[in-house]
Amino acid sequence: MKKNFTDNKNRTPDITIAGGGWSGIAAAVKLTSEGYQVKLIEASPELGGRARSINVNGMRLDNGQHILLGAYDKTLELIRLLKLKESDLFSRKPLNLKVCTQDSYFQIRASRLPSPLHMLPALLFAKGLTKKEKVTISRLWVKMTLKGFKLNEDTSVSDYLKSHWQSENTIKLFWEPLCIGALNTHTKIASTQIFLTILKKSFTRSNKFSDVLLPKHCLSDIMPTPAAEYINKNNGQVSTNERLQEISIENNAIHNITTSKGTYPVDHLVLATPYQQTLKLLSPVHNQTTLLKQLQQFTAEPITTLYLQYPDTVQIENDMIGLADTHTQWLIDRKSCGQPGLIAAIISSSGDHTSMNKATLTQVIISEIKECFPDWPEPQHTQLIREKNATFCCHRGINHLRPKSGNIGQNIWLAGDYVDTGLPATIEGAVSSGFECAEKLIHSIKQN
Repeated sequence: MKKNFTDNKNRTPDITIAGGGWSGIAAAVKLTSEGYQVKLIEASPELGGRARSINVNGMRLDNGQHILLGAYDKTLELIRLLKLKESDLFSRKPLNLKVCTQDSYFQIRASRLPSPLHMLPALLFAKGLTKKEKVTISRLWVKMTLKGFKLNEDTSVSDYLKSHWQSENTIKLFWEPLCIGALNTHTKIASTQIFLTILKKSFTRSNKFSDVLLPKHCLSDIMPTPAAEYINKNNGQVSTNERLQEISIENNAIHNITTSKGTYPVDHLVLATPYQQTLKLLSPVHNQTTLLKQLQQFTAEPITTLYLQYPDTVQIENDMIGLADTHTQWLIDRKSCGQPGLIAAIISSSGDHTSMNKATLTQVIISEIKECFPDWPEPQHTQLIREKNATFCCHRGINHLRPKSGNIGQNIWLAGDYVDTGLPATIEGAVSSGFECAEKLIHSIKQN
């Protein structure tokens, strides 16, 4: 039953959520499902933040290709809250990871044995590694499992792997693609603890958690659009093209906020904005020195996606393949999204490609694909999308800088993929933070 929002001293507080990315969406849906009156504001024309769809030259594209995992339990919970079916949104497939170079390849298939046993045979029977490499990688996996995927002190993924005798070939074909794909940060600086957390979440709780979920639709159609409809139908409000500009504090509490559409009072404000915007908004607010110092130490990593349209006959086996010794790291077949022949080439994290102009980088990627697939024709057309601030950098020790989700004082609440979920800046990390913030807010309201 919905709560009564009559204008009296006992009314349920109004909650404004700034930031319509996946963390803001998750917080808004969770609060709305519990009967709270929510207004979700987003500066862009559409919800979705850095994981949304855009219209380019008559095509509907994602601003970056995203692959979900069966371990994304909070994201799947959000789907259930919206009364959606996973099978309508995603194609679920067992992990079948293949990474190629010009003269070799690596391939691993997850078995259907009970977790965590399903990974050992997958590693021992992986293709493209020597017997010694398989034994060494399996020993490390057992050691990580016995230690609960935890470290006494964080270190870089590169140093961690070298200290456990992983060969350059194993790192290049297996560990590095996993690390950069999950953390969007190079192994030389990436946090081992965050990497281990991802491995534990994806490969130890259930054999289905390592499944790959390939979107059947563009990102905005999967979650942001249904979420907006749900919020609007359940006594909430979604306002796009509305940017939060200023927070006004009186007597240690929020008095009102100013947005690009005006000034109005709020009872609670959830900042689900990127860390850069959160830093800017909180800079004038007193008593946030520690948080501001934390956020000032964050840096961003880019994701570059080149969409290449080929004839419908061009397809990738198992829909995705990794490339090594190239700028291009992943190729994703968009046929599951109803876009046959459209291939997404992905470069995660920073590198010399960021200084290349559009024409040069496009030609570099096309040439690298040609080396791997010499029978493919030239693409009919291409579209390059650069998300310069796609994620925060998951460098060694970053967890010590990440603020907790929830209340930071003065009726201000914090959510976002950068808060301390233990996860990198993935859709799952964003949704987890949104849920956690909403649950803490609900508990606080009920206590008061």
